[in-house]
Parts: sequence; C-alpha cells; structure tokens
Amino acid sequence: MMKVEIQESGGRLILQVQGRLAGAFAAELEHCWRGAQSAHPGRPISVDLKNVTCVDRAGKYLLQSMYRSGVPFLRAGLAVQDILEQIMEQPECRH
Repeated sequence: MMKVEIQESGGRLILQVQGRLAGAFAAELEHCWRGAQSAHPGRPISVDLKNVTCVDRAGKYLLQSMYRSGVPFLRAGLAVQDILEQIMEQPECRH
C-alpha cells in the first residue's frame, strides 16, 4: 500500500510518499507527479521519501526518471537513501 499527499511549502509542491513504492504504486506516484506538473506548470516539485518502506525495480525506474527531470528528493530513510545514491552515481543520470 502507498499514499501520496501533496503539500505546498515556500512556493514548492512536496509529494509526501508513504508506504511501498513498488509495482502499481510506482505508476500511482508517477500519475500524481505528472498531474502536479500539469496543474502547476513551472512550479518546483520535490518528493519526500521519509516514510517509504520499500522500493522495487518499477519504483527505482520512476525515481531515476524523476531525478533526470530535476526533481529533488527529501528525507529518505537509510534503505531508500542507498537506492538514491545508486541512481545519482549513474553517469547518464547526472545533471
């Protein structure tokens, strides 16, 4: 199960993700992210991963796509932080 809550802070939208970023839930987060981009063009979007408990291959692929698009990640737990470091170290993903 996963829950995405959208909050505003200092002119930025923050997608707060809770639960498993896996399988169909990765597609749900992508839908929320794309919807926020469409509804608020030009407004910066960040993703808070503090309460994410698990990331599978689909979730990792989505995080790579978000990172390539310039989305910053906030407050990831240790397991998720390890995945983010792998994503950021990949040469094709660097900004």
